[in-house]
Amino acid sequence: MEILKNVLTLIVLVSGFGIWYFIKKSPNKRNRNISIAVLIGSLLIIGTFSSENTTKNEITKPVTTQAVTSSESTENTKEEKTSETKSETTTTQEIKNDGPKYTEASNTEFSIHLTTEINNQLANTGYQVLTKPVGNSLIYLYLPQEAKYYSKVEIQQIADKIYQIKESTFKNWAIENGYDLGSTNSPKLYVKVEDDTTIAEESGIFNKTMKVKVNN
Repeated sequence: MEILKNVLTLIVLVSGFGIWYFIKKSPNKRNRNISIAVLIGSLLIIGTFSSENTTKNEITKPVTTQAVTSSESTENTKEEKTSETKSETTTTQEIKNDGPKYTEASNTEFSIHLTTEINNQLANTGYQVLTKPVGNSLIYLYLPQEAKYYSKVEIQQIADKIYQIKESTFKNWAIENGYDLGSTNSPKLYVKVEDDTTIAEESGIFNKTMKVKVNN
């Protein structure tokens, strides 16, 4: 193909020279017309070859691009699947309970520990509290009877402080005793007084708070 193009190029040059020669040097109308015809024919053939090469290149490029894109897409899909698998494995590991089950006996043990912890922190105030475990998910904490008549603001402050102590104490106690905090929740807290009136209770699912239950 390359040789043919070279030959056609040579013919174009010779025919161009012939046109000039038969017009300027040795005027000959017949030879001039033949040279023009040869030149035009050669140019048309060369143009056809160039068009075919361009078309082939245009066809080849998208195929190559498509192959590269397909390869990249396959690689990305593999990476995404690997990432999803790792994520699922990590999630499974996080929710897996590797510790003992929090039972009614566990709640009783924690209730005793919580009583000691709170009373230690209240030692300088003269106040002492009692706790009563209920099943495996509740704790009643009893304040002196006079707390029933405190203002709502005072009760809220006391309840919030007790709740914070309960949460931090449970976290440390659970870790020390091998409980899995990913699947073990601290027991719900009810703050009561001696006549068993509930003055505040833990409420909420995700954003837990202490809600005052008396209107003082």
